[in-house]
Amino acid sequence: MTVLITGGAGFLGLNIAEQLLTAGASVVSYGLQAPPAWAMDRLGALPGRMAVKIGDVRDRDALVETMREHRVRRVVHGAAITAALGREAQQASLIAAVNFGGTIGVLEAALQCGAERVVQLGSGSVYGASVKQEGSLDEDADVPVPDSLYGITKYAAERAALRYRATRGLDVVVARLGVVFGRWEYDTSVRDTLSIPLVLMQLAEAGGHAAFGRTLPADWVYACDVADAVIRLLNAPSVPQPLYHVGSGQRWSAITWCERLRHIYPFFSYEVVDRPDEANVGRQAPVPRPPFSIKRLQADLGYEVRYREAEAFADYLAWRRDMNRIGAQ
Repeated sequence: MTVLITGGAGFLGLNIAEQLLTAGASVVSYGLQAPPAWAMDRLGALPGRMAVKIGDVRDRDALVETMREHRVRRVVHGAAITAALGREAQQASLIAAVNFGGTIGVLEAALQCGAERVVQLGSGSVYGASVKQEGSLDEDADVPVPDSLYGITKYAAERAALRYRATRGLDVVVARLGVVFGRWEYDTSVRDTLSIPLVLMQLAEAGGHAAFGRTLPADWVYACDVADAVIRLLNAPSVPQPLYHVGSGQRWSAITWCERLRHIYPFFSYEVVDRPDEANVGRQAPVPRPPFSIKRLQADLGYEVRYREAEAFADYLAWRRDMNRIGAQ
């Protein structure tokens, strides 16, 4: 089986590729840049086969050529520009062209090449600033009201995918993701903010001081669990629903994360501040929202969270130490 991953050089794409390659699959990473050399070295040692194609998701002909050349049967569409306000003000047309127009290109190419399944990665940013704060978010009960250009374009892409599923006969499913962090995360040109757990860990490693507000996002989910869910959606004989929330099903705590870091890095310190201008962590973080309900994913795909706070911390700490040892981060 050959799987095309658009945005394959991004940290979530690398997590998905790692699990697929470990299982012996063939993977094609498609995007504007190749994965870093240190990532290719590690992925190249896995049982599967990894190929890299430099291309733009807005170029439908290049997508079709790549899919035909590598006999791609399944697609994970993750390419997007994760834009903060500054980039939104400067590159609105590009954000829309990549996040929405690029999605149309991927869906059309998948149809043209007879792809068996497309898993399209969505975002919790579709819920916007007016999202409720209590309970959990359900795929059917909670209606998205996106307000950032990123959220708006990601929601439009979701709706387009569901339209293709309903009217064009394309087997496509949307995996709407919580706030992802974990292995393989590094600074790229298409993500304007790094995850809060990574920023806190970088400060701790340097013996620095973290200051953050009281209302940071709490719907974190570890990238290894997200990759597991995506691959379940990719490989299931049938997927009953067109859209699934992918998260941990629980609230996370930046304070708990910092306390864990303090046990490892005694020179690290942190504080909770009241004024945004006093913060050096999370100033551009997404609006807080409750965790996603993952009951649908559990019932239909047998998904279970493997990395809760303690397990995620231990795994990520080991991963960071390994990467720092080889100078990869």
